[in-house]
Formats: sequence, C-alpha cells, structure tokens
Amino acid sequence: MKVPGDFRIRFEDTWLLVVDKPSGTPTQRTETGESGLYEALQKAFPGLALHHRLDRGASGLVIFGKHPDANKGLTTAFRDHAIGRTYLAVLDGEVKDGTWAKKLDGKDARTDVRALGRGEGATAVEINLHTGRTHQIRRHAALAGRPVLGDRRYGGEVGDRWPRLALHAARLAFKHPVTGARVELDSPMPDDLIVLWRAAGGS
Repeated sequence: MKVPGDFRIRFEDTWLLVVDKPSGTPTQRTETGESGLYEALQKAFPGLALHHRLDRGASGLVIFGKHPDANKGLTTAFRDHAIGRTYLAVLDGEVKDGTWAKKLDGKDARTDVRALGRGEGATAVEINLHTGRTHQIRRHAALAGRPVLGDRRYGGEVGDRWPRLALHAARLAFKHPVTGARVELDSPMPDDLIVLWRAAGGS
C-alpha cells in the first residue's frame, strides 16, 4: 500500500503507522516552509502524531501514532530508549566493532557499531542506538574519524563520495503501546544506496 507522496507503509493498525521515508525528504516541515513526510501523511491520516525524526538525507522507518491511546506509550518508550533502532550505513575507511560513547552537547550518547563487510575504502556497518541525540550517528562517526559517506555536514571531503547520505533506518523493534504485542519491522536497502552498500561489503 502507498500513501500520497509515494511513501511506502510497512505497518498499520488502529493505533500505529510505520512508513519508509526516502532520502531527501524532510521528516516534517522545514524552517523554510517546505512540507515533509509528516505533512503528506496528515492528509491521509488526520490527527497523526510524530514521535521521532530521521535526518533529511537518511532513509528508512519512521513510526507515528494514529490514536491518543498509543501516543503516551510511544512517548514513554522513546524517552526510556525502549524502542530498538537498527541502522545500516557505509562509513569511510576501516571500522572495527565497538561502542562510541563520547558525549554530545554535554549529554551521554552511546552508539554500538558492528562491521558487516569492507571494500572500496569503506566499511558497511550495522548500528544500534542506545540514546537519541541529534545527528548522533553522523556526529559519532565523524568524531571517530570514520564519517558517513555522503555526509556533507560532518563528513568533510567524504561528503562528496556519494550523492546521498549513506544511512538507512533498517529495523524497528518494540512493544506495541496498546496491545503489548512484540512488533519487529524491517526496511530493505533502497535502490539509491544498494550499489554503494554492496561495494563496501554489505550483503
């Protein structure tokens, strides 16, 4: 099923909506007034609530609340970092498994990184977030000297090595805020990233 703007739905029930955001689309209206994913979805789902964001250049899964009964639980789950979020990314150079834990904006931040393959001077990695600081993955990667390819804000010259940010929100895992059921969702690697992902050793 698709919604206005060609955003693909990955999960929908009475209370929740999970959608794939394409790279280049803002999650919500920008300071310059450009409409985003949220505004497009509100036309089809009045009363929709936004609980988290993806960077404009990133692609992948975004979860929304469709019903007030779900919104309180989602707010609590994000606050308590109870929603598992897994990202796939291509980073510059050779990246080793580990945890990045440098504070961001004076606040604790933790990012777990696991190398999945290497090639063409880059590493395909799986990333799990334990905190939700602004641009956490991109900033931690840059601080580690292994910026995300295509990151024109934090990546320096690495930002010009791919036309989009090589970061994809690939998986969400959480307890449904109303039914209590376990929800696990995956988003396939998009076409505009798959060639780079495979060249860097991803499968």
